[in-house]
Amino acid sequence: MTPISIALIEGDGVGKEVVPEGKKTLETISQYTDYKFNFLNISAGGEVWKKTGQSITEASFEKLKTVDTILLGALGIPGLPQGVAEYAVLRIRQEFNQYVNLRPIKLYESMRDICPLKEEHIQSGIDMTIIRENSEGIYRRIGGSVQDRTSIDSMVFTKTGVQRILHFAFDYAVKNQQTKITSVDKANLLYTSQMWRSIFEEEGKKYSNLTKESFYIDAFCQWLIRSPYDFQTVVTSNMFGDIISDEAASLVGSLGMGASGNINPDPEGISMFEPIHGSAPDIAGQNISNPIATVLSVKLMFEHVFDDPYIGKAIDTAVENAVKKNRTPDIFPRMNNSKLLQVSTQKMGGYIRTELEKLLKK
Repeated sequence: MTPISIALIEGDGVGKEVVPEGKKTLETISQYTDYKFNFLNISAGGEVWKKTGQSITEASFEKLKTVDTILLGALGIPGLPQGVAEYAVLRIRQEFNQYVNLRPIKLYESMRDICPLKEEHIQSGIDMTIIRENSEGIYRRIGGSVQDRTSIDSMVFTKTGVQRILHFAFDYAVKNQQTKITSVDKANLLYTSQMWRSIFEEEGKKYSNLTKESFYIDAFCQWLIRSPYDFQTVVTSNMFGDIISDEAASLVGSLGMGASGNINPDPEGISMFEPIHGSAPDIAGQNISNPIATVLSVKLMFEHVFDDPYIGKAIDTAVENAVKKNRTPDIFPRMNNSKLLQVSTQKMGGYIRTELEKLLKK
C-alpha cells in the first residue's frame, strides 16, 4: 500500500498532549494492517502567532496542500487578541472547501454513570450525529467594526451551500441505515433559516424512507436534554451546530469525548479531523487531558477518508472497552467507583491501544 501522508498540527495547550496519542493510534494500526503512514509536523496557533504575526505561516499552509489528510489538536493561548490563533482553523476549512463538519455524539453503555441526565431521559441511549454546515453562515467572518461603536456580522447562506450540506446529511442518514433526520433552524425569525427550511423540505421529498422533522434552535436545545435518545442525524447551520454539539458532548461525558471531522467530500479533497475541545491552558502540561476525542477523530478519518468502517469500528470498540475500567479526570464519576481507575492522558491512550491491538490481531 502506498504510504498515506498525514499532517499533524499539535497547536497549543493540550493539543500537544492529545495529538501524540492520535499518532500512536495510527502507528498501532500500521503495525497490524497494511496501512503505512508518513507524518508531517506543522506548527500553527497562538505560539506561532506570537513569533510570526500569523497563526499559520504561508510556508506551512503550502505544505498542507501536499498531504492526504490532517489531524489537528487545539489552538489558542491566553493573552492574545480574540480569534487570531483560531484563524488558522477557519482558513483551512475555507480554502480546502471542508464544508461538512461531522460530530458524532455517543454515550457508551459503561459511561451512563457520567451522564448528567436521569435514566428516564437516557432510555435506550444516546447515539446521534450532528452535521454542521462549515463554510457559510455567521462564521464566514463577513463584517467588521466602526470606530469601536458599531460591529456587524453578516449571516449569508447560498442555495448551493445549503443544498450540498443537506444532500450530504440525507445521504449520510441513508448510508447509516437511519430512519429519521432532524433539521435545526430559526425559521420563525431569520430569512436565512426560512430558506434553509424550504430547501430541507424540498430536498427531503427525494428521501421517502426517512422521517423528516424541523426544530427551532431553542426548542431543539430543550429536547436535546429531555429526550436525546430520540435523535439520529441532525443537520444545521454553522453557529447552531457549534453550540448544540458542545451541549450534546456534555451529555456523554465531556468535550473530551467529542470528535469532529471537517470534510471535503470530493475524493481528491483534503479533510481535517480534530477534537471539539479547546486548548485548555488551565490543565495543559499536567498529563490529565482526555485523548479520546482525538482518538475518535482518527476513527472518523478512517471512515470518511480511507472508507474503512472496519478500522473505524475497531477504534470505537477499543475506546468502549477501555473506559469500562479507566477514565481521565473529566469523565471520572463524582461518586468514586472502586471498579474504575483514574488515569493520565498517556495511560488512557495506552489502554485504548491495548484494546485495539486485541481486535486487530484477530
